[in-house]
Amino acid sequence: MCGRFVQHADPEIYASRYAAELDPDALGDWRPSFNMAPTRPVLAIRAGKTGGRELTALRWGLIPSWSKGPDNRYSMINARAETVASKPAYRSAFRARRCVIPAEGFYEWRAPAAGAGKAKQPYFIHRRDGAHSLLAGLWEYWRPEDGAPVQSCTIIVTDANASIAPIHDRMPVVLAPAALDAWLDPGNSDAAALQALLRPAPAEDWVLRPVSPRVNNPRNDAPDLLEPIADAPPATD
Repeated sequence: MCGRFVQHADPEIYASRYAAELDPDALGDWRPSFNMAPTRPVLAIRAGKTGGRELTALRWGLIPSWSKGPDNRYSMINARAETVASKPAYRSAFRARRCVIPAEGFYEWRAPAAGAGKAKQPYFIHRRDGAHSLLAGLWEYWRPEDGAPVQSCTIIVTDANASIAPIHDRMPVVLAPAALDAWLDPGNSDAAALQALLRPAPAEDWVLRPVSPRVNNPRNDAPDLLEPIADAPPATD
């Protein structure tokens, strides 16, 4: 799964780099984070109302339009690539409400070796070339009986590539910039072609950096969370 990630750049950088319109009023309570956690507002790029792209803030944890609300039953921060086109909670959004969540990287935790204690070792995982990770996602619109509507999102996950597999068996789907037009176009109804995009990113593109277990607590949110630690096990089998 993908349970934490880093999104700390100025929104104008994301908007400019990925040709998205930026309305500051659409950012709501978003704030930059080195430890982005579920239920917080995250920045996402999606198709805009006028045909281009827009950058907006969405609650992380998809709320299906038919649900009773954002509770533990519908805390869907991740959607599996294998079933995203068929599961009732996701299939409507997969058809027409796709988005991308830009990130500087994401975290994953490695279970300890036998006899090495119970603590998992966190790793910060980022692109070797320093580019953003463009996490494939879906967004949804939920309207309560009373109160303001909520727009939410989920991150799609797939099998881990060979670099990440020693840490965890899943990873977020990371799209190439060239795939954004096809992925974000709500008029694109080629389910097979869209499904083909939901594959592991090339293994050679990634760096896995062991970091402090302070990242385990979402209240910890500072640049030093990305600093490597020296006494961690290697990120290989």
